[in-house]
Formats: sequence, C-alpha cells, structure tokens
Amino acid sequence: FFPCLKNDFINWDDQQYVTENKMITELSWRNIETIFDSIYMGHYHPLTLLSYSLEYRFFKLNPFAYHLTNLILHLMNGLLVFWLIWMLKGGVLTSLVVSLLFGIHPLHVESVAWISERKDLLCSFFFLGSLVVYLTYLKTRRMRFYFLSLFLFLLSLLSKSMAVTLPLVLFLCDYLLDRKFDRKCLIEKIPFLVMAFIFVIIAFFALRSSG
Repeated sequence: FFPCLKNDFINWDDQQYVTENKMITELSWRNIETIFDSIYMGHYHPLTLLSYSLEYRFFKLNPFAYHLTNLILHLMNGLLVFWLIWMLKGGVLTSLVVSLLFGIHPLHVESVAWISERKDLLCSFFFLGSLVVYLTYLKTRRMRFYFLSLFLFLLSLLSKSMAVTLPLVLFLCDYLLDRKFDRKCLIEKIPFLVMAFIFVIIAFFALRSSG
C-alpha cells in the first residue's frame, strides 16, 4: 500500500468529504458539536468527519497526510488482528499468517487507498480493539476491561454503523472459547445489543434522509 502515499484526492466523494467540505475547515467546540449533530451523505459517522477536521487543522489539503493516516490505521488494524488471533488461538505462527493475509488482501485496497473510505479503517480499528479488550475481560474478569470494550464499541459505531455486528461476534468468541452460555453471558451482551439497536435505527433514518 506504500504507493498510495503518492496519490492525490480523487473526484469520487473526496470533494464532499474533504476538499469541498466546509464542516471540517474549523476545529472548534461549536463545529465539533455540529459534526456530532449531523447526518452527512446518508451516514452518521462523526468520528470520521472529526478525523478529517483534525488533519485539515494541521495539514490543510495536503493529500499525503490523509493517505498516511489511512495507511497507519491499516497497519494498526493488522497488529490488532495478530493480537486477536493470538488471544483466540494462542499460536504465534497462525496469528502472523492471518494478520499478514489481512494486511495484503486486495479487498482492502479501496479502504486504504481511497481517502473517503476512512470510515472503514476507523470502524475496524475500534471494532478489533473492542474484541481484544473483551477477550482480556474474559481472561482477567476485571470490569474495567468490560467497560473499555463497550466504550470502544461506541467509538466504532460513531465511525461507521457497520459495527452493529459486534455483539454477534462476541457470542461467536464465547462459543469458540467453549464458554458456557448462561444468564451472565447473556446479560453481559445486553448493553452491546442495546447500543447496536440504537445505531441500526440511526442508520435507517440516515439512509432514508438521503433517499
């Protein structure tokens, strides 16, 4: 993905999200409130817009900075995949192979090389982080990891509503780790399910508002 650092903006959503987006040109509390209050282009993804606003504050419209952020996020996602597989399976070699395949898979080209697909990378970063912290909670039984996992899930939802699938993945992790499906296991998932349901509703109305 290194060659993407030489790329410019393109005329496919980059104007709406960055080059002609007045919402990102001012980094102030008032503008941040506007970002978190707005449905933009049929989506509710305030963290994605906030990331563009931070870059604009320091780099204006230098495409290199935006591409570099995407690439760094993708690299961190690869490391999180390694950590996740290691926690699930325990094998360094297996974790390395899976994370490398994740890193170089051509299906990621759009998300990494296209500035406007930042939402995929941010969503994945917090999604994977939430999974890793949830597994840490299962291992340590410390509630601070549980609440941190829930918080990272919220950040993932604020990056892209695609993250609503995480509660189902948590159940799959429990199954893979041979965890007993009991009342406690179900109660733990309720806050995740409630948040997912809320963002499904938000996503529905956001898409409806754009036709």
